Amino acid sequence: MSIGWWIAAGLLIVVIGQLIVYRRLKNQFRQTEAETLRLERKLSFVRNELAEAQTRRKKLLAASTQALIIVEKDHRVSSANKVARRLFGPLEQAATFTTWTRQHQLRELVDQTLAGEKMPPFYFSKDDKTLEVHARSIKGRSRDGKKQPVAVALAIHDVTELQRLSRARRDFVANISHELRTPLASLRLLTETLLNGALDDQSMAVNLVNKIVAQLDTLYQLAQELLDLSLIESGQAPLKLAAYPLRSIVQAQIDQLLPQAERKKLSLTVDIDPDLKVLADETMMGRVVTNLIHNGIKFTETGGITISAEKISGLPAPKQTDPLEDWVMVSVADTGVGIPPDEISRIFERFYKIDRARNRKQSGTGLGLAIAKHIVEAHGGRIWAESDGKSGTTFYFTLPPEE
Repeated sequence: MSIGWWIAAGLLIVVIGQLIVYRRLKNQFRQTEAETLRLERKLSFVRNELAEAQTRRKKLLAASTQALIIVEKDHRVSSANKVARRLFGPLEQAATFTTWTRQHQLRELVDQTLAGEKMPPFYFSKDDKTLEVHARSIKGRSRDGKKQPVAVALAIHDVTELQRLSRARRDFVANISHELRTPLASLRLLTETLLNGALDDQSMAVNLVNKIVAQLDTLYQLAQELLDLSLIESGQAPLKLAAYPLRSIVQAQIDQLLPQAERKKLSLTVDIDPDLKVLADETMMGRVVTNLIHNGIKFTETGGITISAEKISGLPAPKQTDPLEDWVMVSVADTGVGIPPDEISRIFERFYKIDRARNRKQSGTGLGLAIAKHIVEAHGGRIWAESDGKSGTTFYFTLPPEE
């Protein structure tokens, strides 16, 4: 073979080798291109998921009624919703968590949570509010692959009302326990006195039986107030309005309370036109009248209670919805000890009772007037009281007249 043939064969081998390398490179390029496309699609999906997650987080932060804050490891605030900004003020970009909140105790809570401690709910006060804080760590992976806290999520909500209700509940249970114990102890003592020979003395027996009846009246009133409160709070006390003669509603309650008044030698006077009719729920309005008269009997030692009513226009009642509309105004006036002017605005609050130092002989749950207020307002009327704090109290309430 000639040298030319060998040269041509060598060139052919080189070309074939280059073609093989080219094809391999082309295949690798195609595989790389496909992998790149797959990664781009995956990256796009991750970006969309991240965007949706951020959108959901923003909506969650905006919709939450709690103050939600995320504090980074360097104490920067990376996220705070509107509730948190209203609580602590505008969040400046350079502000740290401590300079923004001005709550060093919260800084300690963040540090302890970042240190890996599982902290119980924390309470602090701000602007006359009691706030509850829950702290949870947010973990991320370090360079060595281990998970460790990198931020803290704080959820803060106002528990002022819950604490007030909790105190009210505790006070209510304590009051009920006391109110039950006192008449029950009296009943036991009176019964034992009768059994130990007082039955043989007729005058003493009658006196003791009257005292027993008085204590039973107290227990009945207590049970009625608790039942009324239960029905009101459960929504099971709907009003059944109809036209009723007001005097008949009042007289029915007086007939029940007259024995209590007579035992204290108090008069019960009714000054209501028999033809005056009101649009009311007879049973529920009877509760109002009973509570007001019973309240007058309890705090009156001499004199009595007068119940009167008149039809008027242009009411003096506080916050009347329509002062030009005709209403029936009922008054229940007693000649008792009166109510101090600084306490008269609170007597319709649940569980509120006037300072017992002024009336050590009297007791009660503090529910009667609150129940009366609820019932009157359910009728569209208003209830209020007037007293100089020395000589008696007059309660007023309004009702719609017969249409």
